[in-house]
Amino acid sequence: MAIAASVSQVFLSVAAYAQTAAQHSYHLAGGPLDRTLVEIAKTANVRLSYDAALVQSLKSAPVDGTYSAEDAIRQALKGTGLEPVATPGGALTIQRAAPKAESAAAAGASGATVSTPVADATLPIISVAADRDSGGTGFVAESSNTLTRSDVPLSDTPKSVSVVNAAVMQSQNVQSLTDVLRNVSGVVVQQGLFGTPTYVVRGFQNSGFTSTGITTDGTAAHSSFASLTPTIALASVEVLKGPSAIVNGDNPPGGVVNLVKKKPQADPFHEVQVSYGSYGDMQLAFDTTGAITDDKKLRYRFIVSGDRAGESSMGYDGKRDLYVAPTVEWKDRSTDVTVGYERTVARAPFPQFTMGYAAGDLYRHYFDHPLGNASDHFSLQSDNVFFNLEQKLGDQLTFVSKESFNKSRQVLQGWGPLTPISANGTSLFMAQNALQYYYSWNLSNYLRAKFDIGKVKNTVIVGWDYTATHYNQADGSNSGQMIQTSVFDPSPFPDLSDAKMLPSYGLGWKQNSYYLQEQMAYENLNILASIRRDTFIETGKPGNTQAAYSPSIGILYRLTADIAAYANYNRGYAPATATKYGGGLLPPQISQQAEVGTKFNFFDDKLSVTAAAYRISYSNYNISDPQHPGYYLSAGGAVSRGFELEATGQVYPGVNIVASYTYNNFKQPSSVTTVVNLPKNTASLWATYNFQMPALHGLGAGIGLFYSGSQYVGTGSDYRLPSQVETDVGVFYQRKGYGLNLSVKNIFNRNLYGSTTSSTFVPMGPRRTIVLTGTYDF
Repeated sequence: MAIAASVSQVFLSVAAYAQTAAQHSYHLAGGPLDRTLVEIAKTANVRLSYDAALVQSLKSAPVDGTYSAEDAIRQALKGTGLEPVATPGGALTIQRAAPKAESAAAAGASGATVSTPVADATLPIISVAADRDSGGTGFVAESSNTLTRSDVPLSDTPKSVSVVNAAVMQSQNVQSLTDVLRNVSGVVVQQGLFGTPTYVVRGFQNSGFTSTGITTDGTAAHSSFASLTPTIALASVEVLKGPSAIVNGDNPPGGVVNLVKKKPQADPFHEVQVSYGSYGDMQLAFDTTGAITDDKKLRYRFIVSGDRAGESSMGYDGKRDLYVAPTVEWKDRSTDVTVGYERTVARAPFPQFTMGYAAGDLYRHYFDHPLGNASDHFSLQSDNVFFNLEQKLGDQLTFVSKESFNKSRQVLQGWGPLTPISANGTSLFMAQNALQYYYSWNLSNYLRAKFDIGKVKNTVIVGWDYTATHYNQADGSNSGQMIQTSVFDPSPFPDLSDAKMLPSYGLGWKQNSYYLQEQMAYENLNILASIRRDTFIETGKPGNTQAAYSPSIGILYRLTADIAAYANYNRGYAPATATKYGGGLLPPQISQQAEVGTKFNFFDDKLSVTAAAYRISYSNYNISDPQHPGYYLSAGGAVSRGFELEATGQVYPGVNIVASYTYNNFKQPSSVTTVVNLPKNTASLWATYNFQMPALHGLGAGIGLFYSGSQYVGTGSDYRLPSQVETDVGVFYQRKGYGLNLSVKNIFNRNLYGSTTSSTFVPMGPRRTIVLTGTYDF
């Protein structure tokens, strides 16, 4: 029988006998037994292994009070016919209760000596990296600490949160964050000219100086380094929908994309991953983790990933990436300290793109030559240092502190098209050559208190965040140079690499934030409310100080054990940073979201379904000034309305799915002539089947359908992208530490177009692409 390791591999014992006897406070409602066992092991930090078949489809009894780990498990197992048993090594397992359990208990009550049953010491443990690192079973993710900063299940959270865990990412053989986010409702990717994507959530772009809309473990990222994190380093990717000021004060109105990194583990695990794909794309990665000391309190994790490709399908020089991330953690009963470092070095060529004709319509084919120099590229070199502390100050109070410092250097060098293709097949191109430096320091501190008032369970968080960010840019002496040439047989473009770099722009901000959050549960009712005050100061300009309050409240009511309805209101604030022609800044931007939804859990929580309807209003929507590049115009307000549906989990033994549908109706003011460059309808489906026959154990197959509705491009109706479906397939095999995954993207080799706002640059999806990935775990 397969041995469930989802608990034992995330929360492992340190001094196992002492840990199982230590007393801890629990406030766990009855629910799926496997989830309750995970929470107990997490709180007590014990090793627990068991046969998966024993707990399948079982519900746990409530666990509310102060217990040892063994007693807490025994309480959860009431009525199931199961009991906890100690192994000779001091860990715990679960077995069916012995027939004489009642008489033994009676003997114990009368003072007779009762021997504790001992489990078989040879009980095997199977390592499953995806389950251990992503904190869920299968495709279903059960919780997100980023939003609430506590351990409340997503099914009890009154907000739409999408999570793509490591199990999904591995089955899809994903190569980038863009691949991951195709699974999430409400997210549209707009590829940039220099290969840096922008993620549009619920109609709003996640871009800007004070907030990129991407966080790593809840900490804001101010350059492109986070979006270039290799997927082998990710435990999961979360998308928190709507304004989420409690997470990141100046976050975009559509939502926040949060990357959850893999953490050190106590049990040893090592994985070598090798990938080879079309266009000579090769990747070699190594992930290793384990204990440094015998008591397993000191642990490490080391991830290194290198990626190199030959000439791209459009003839640009291939990408070259290197990622190195050592992390050390000390974890005992009361203290959890993590210190880590990330170095990201990346070089990305221009993405595949096409262009529109001046008379209308698009050139609907793939260019097989660069429109510029083959060396045109985006490059980044980033160093990120972080420190995390979680210190228990008692059974009810915990102090959490997170700090990070990032230094990033970015280069944007290449020829970008300025005009559509003329009647004679030519277009005007302009040189872009910029050197950008980002410096950011983030500090977050908060106290988390858990206490009960009668039947009301409370989690209160009081916190303070501080961020200091500075940005400098230098432009090349050849920036702005222009050339008119044929797009079908282009003339040689001047080299841009020998330009003199001249300082051109600098900007700095400090953000000081205080917040209070109350999370309350009473029987079937859950409430999440918060208030946050942010103060923004532009460094070097003492007069430019802005401040705002951002409240939020969400209510969830559980109609049945498997169905819950929720509603929330959230407010967000972004300080004024957009410059207008003639001097000065445009007004700050305020967003407000009203959302209602329903959450379902089917098949004993193996399948999770969320349906949500929302309305986001946004003041002072800004658009680029067409007459003055680099400046912006105020376009009044904007409103985004939509409906989302997501389903994740197991629908039949061996069949797992991740499915989403989005309808988004984004309206700009009638006084603005620009059209909305977004599809109204998007959908995705990824389904895998793991063969159940013993002879085919470990073999599986997957198919993915990714749909995007039609959309207009540019400022009129002359350019329109068609509706399209990308079809991906995969075959994978996992057995005894070895794994193979063969995936084919765009198997029917259709012409695919990415969402865009400009007819001069229309990114195209991949041609038929094959990727073979092999893994070896030991």
